[in-house]
Amino acid sequence: MRSLRSLLLFCILCLFLGTSFATLSREDFIASFVAQEDSLSPIQKERYYTMVLAHLNILMLKNSNDGNQIVVFSWLKDYVNTKIQKLSSPSISPLLSGTSVFSSGMTIPHVDLEKVRSVRLSLHNTERATKWLPPFVYSFALEWTASTWANHLADIRTTTHRRNSSDGYYSYTSIKKWFINQWINFLEKEQDWQSLFTENLWWNIYTCKKIDCTDDFIKAIKKSRTFFMSEKYRSYKPHYNAIMGDFSMLGLGIDLVGNKYYLVSHYTQDLQ
Repeated sequence: MRSLRSLLLFCILCLFLGTSFATLSREDFIASFVAQEDSLSPIQKERYYTMVLAHLNILMLKNSNDGNQIVVFSWLKDYVNTKIQKLSSPSISPLLSGTSVFSSGMTIPHVDLEKVRSVRLSLHNTERATKWLPPFVYSFALEWTASTWANHLADIRTTTHRRNSSDGYYSYTSIKKWFINQWINFLEKEQDWQSLFTENLWWNIYTCKKIDCTDDFIKAIKKSRTFFMSEKYRSYKPHYNAIMGDFSMLGLGIDLVGNKYYLVSHYTQDLQ
């Protein structure tokens, strides 16, 4: 069911982004938007709304020089935000009470994900400061890609970098193609080959029955940081190098299935 839902939402977004946004109108967007949302459950609708909003944010950045299109995007963002606010109201959708939402659509019950993101970014930047490295900037575009891969890992119940069954452990070419298919464009230079991006993956057990589980969840995912930083004095230290490498942007993706969470961190150099 999760895989089917993810495929449905992916196809929906492909439909949106297959449209010529140079000529996108409010009427066309709303007609397509309403047609797609009619068959979705409240939980599916919230994820659908927030993913569409994330892509509108990305498209605004990519079309920042087109004043007319920015006006349209701004109006559409307000439209989708209104939908999210109505759906997130406990009186309308009790299922969503106690759940916080990222622009990427991530949801973890009773966890303030904004605080999770802030703590994760701060911990990364504290480590980087020990080597006089510039701090990471948080990227919602990378949050989108990281959460998309976290959803996939949760669906298959394992961690893997493989985008294709024929890939080895880590295929830079396949992952780069996957990023591009997620509407990520890199500012490439000749010397940047195979250093444009990387990703860290982690999973572990997590349980919490409190009203506010934020601190418990932060404590749980700190286990990944402890492991990654333990590579510091090893000859092979890919996770440590991702945190301390020549990257400028960070995005965090999380999915929770039962008592297991899947954590994805995406690191890149500057994006177009």
